[in-house]
Amino acid sequence: MFIVFNGRGWLVPITAIGAIALCAVTGYRDPRIVWSAMAVSGLVDHHFGRRWNSVEGRLLQDLETGEVHEVKTIHSFFWIPMQHWLWVKIGIAALFVAIAIDHGA
Repeated sequence: MFIVFNGRGWLVPITAIGAIALCAVTGYRDPRIVWSAMAVSGLVDHHFGRRWNSVEGRLLQDLETGEVHEVKTIHSFFWIPMQHWLWVKIGIAALFVAIAIDHGA
């Protein structure tokens, strides 16, 4: 299995694992709380993703053609920019919270 990230995109799973580990350490075992904490970890991704991906890149000019290209790092995880992982995590958490509620957890 490959984990595809670019720039600091590797922080997306780290924030999710950190939120779930924080729930485990503090004693919260209810799946509704654990998955909600994972969704809230998306706020960290959103904040830093917007900050890091809004930095302007360097402009480079091709000497042969004269074309100007912007070179910048997009911080992403599985080709999705970091700031959009908030919505992915909310969707995943909503799905699993709905399953937990349906099964009476």
